Amino acid sequence: MKIDLTQARDTVKELAAALDALDGSEVTETRAGRRPSSEARNQNAQISRTLLRLSHLGDRASVEIMDVYHDFKSRDDPPQGSAH
Repeated sequence: MKIDLTQARDTVKELAAALDALDGSEVTETRAGRRPSSEARNQNAQISRTLLRLSHLGDRASVEIMDVYHDFKSRDDPPQGSAH
């Protein structure tokens, strides 16, 4: 059996690229008691979507790895059944 983690590796590469792109981003500060400008609201919305996407990619990589694990275990474990 050949273990194929291509999908998980591709997802991790996508996650790493998105993390690099967001890391160190400057966020427009809003003053206390004032409503954020439309630019700040748009930026906050974009960052929120990006962070949700990053979380999704992490979850997706985890599921892809678990799929490989379950395939491996199903081949590794003896069949369950009655022993007559």
